[in-house]
Amino acid sequence: MKIVAVLNEKGGTGKSTVATNLAALLHREGGGVVLIDCDPQGTSRDWRDASPKNLDLPKVLSVDDSKYLKSCLESLNADVVIIDSPAKAAEMSAAIIMESDVALIVIQPSGPDLWASGAVVKQIQEKRDLGGKIDAAFLVNRSNSSTKLHKLIRSGDWNTYDGVEVLETFIGNRTVFASAMTEGVSVFEYSDARAKNEVYNVVRELKEAKWL
Repeated sequence: MKIVAVLNEKGGTGKSTVATNLAALLHREGGGVVLIDCDPQGTSRDWRDASPKNLDLPKVLSVDDSKYLKSCLESLNADVVIIDSPAKAAEMSAAIIMESDVALIVIQPSGPDLWASGAVVKQIQEKRDLGGKIDAAFLVNRSNSSTKLHKLIRSGDWNTYDGVEVLETFIGNRTVFASAMTEGVSVFEYSDARAKNEVYNVVRELKEAKWL
């Protein structure tokens, strides 16, 4: 079982959007997928509750206390677990990182997102210092490829963290992602080919790196 954490201590980076669409795609590909919502706001849980009854989407579980995360994971029979993590919750983030195989740090192309990501990177490094293994990368979200800030973030020149790369794939700033969240579906229920390809390419890149 592979456990993939979607993280950032800053709120509003689009963690739930990334988590739900990654889980939906992996589920569509035929794997046993569970999405765990560790955010007290329950965005991923609410997304699933809003889903049409006849739509085949991954199961969503809620775990809002770090003490129960490990036992929840041990009880699952799944190929992949995606964890939607909360903002401003260092204890829960640390627990998630300790249990995860992969950490995707979701950032928008902005200074505040980069600054906030440092706390998560520190927790990742602490796990590694204790002998734990975890693959980690930044995933740029809600980005407009025509802007200078996008090009700066995508260049990776700002990234001084050892062992945390920047994924080649990025998620664009597309209204279809917000629409899908509101309706309890994924972008794969829409006709926006670019949005679908962006999610698909994230999964493809993770698989090529053998992180999935």
